[in-house]
Amino acid sequence: MADEKFTRIRTSFIQTLEEMVKFRGNDPMIARIYAMIVLSPEPLTQEQIANTTGYSRSQISRYLANLEQRQMITKDSMPGSRTQLYGGETIPFLDGFRSGMEVAERFINSRLDVMNHILSAWQTLPKDIKDSAEGKKLKEVVTVFSAWFGSYLDLLSEFNQRFNERLKEKEKDLLLIKF
Repeated sequence: MADEKFTRIRTSFIQTLEEMVKFRGNDPMIARIYAMIVLSPEPLTQEQIANTTGYSRSQISRYLANLEQRQMITKDSMPGSRTQLYGGETIPFLDGFRSGMEVAERFINSRLDVMNHILSAWQTLPKDIKDSAEGKKLKEVVTVFSAWFGSYLDLLSEFNQRFNERLKEKEKDLLLIKF
C-alpha cells in the first residue's frame, strides 16, 4: 500500500513537469527524462534511460544534450569506462533558474532606462515635431512600452524576492533531510 502511494506521488510530480513543458510548447519527454534523472538516488546511464522510456539511445542522446546544455543535469564518466553517467541535483538547477531571473530583471531594467531616456529626450524636441503625427505616435508607443517594461520589472523584482525567500525556507528543510 505504501509503495502504491509513493508511486502515485512520484507519477503526479512527473505529470506536473510534463504539463509545464507542454504548456511552454515543448516535448514532454524531456520532462520525463529530467524527472527520471533528478529523482534517481544514483546517476543513470543513457542505456538505462532508453530502456525505461522505450526511446532509442539516439533520441535519448538529443534530450540529454539539451538538458546538459541547460545545466539541468550533469554528465560524468563511469570510472574505467567510456559509459556516461547522468545525474541531477535540484539546488544547482534552482541556482541557474535564479540567476536567469536576475539577468532578466537587469535586462528589463536597462530597457526601462532607455525608454525613460527616450521620453526625456522627446520632451526637448521642438513643439512642431512633438505635435506632428509621427512625434505623437513615437511618444504613445514609447510610453506604452515604458509602462510594460515597468510593470514587467515590478513582477520580476517581486518574483525574485519571493522566490529567494521561499528557497531559503526550503533549503533549511532540505538540509534536515540530507543530514
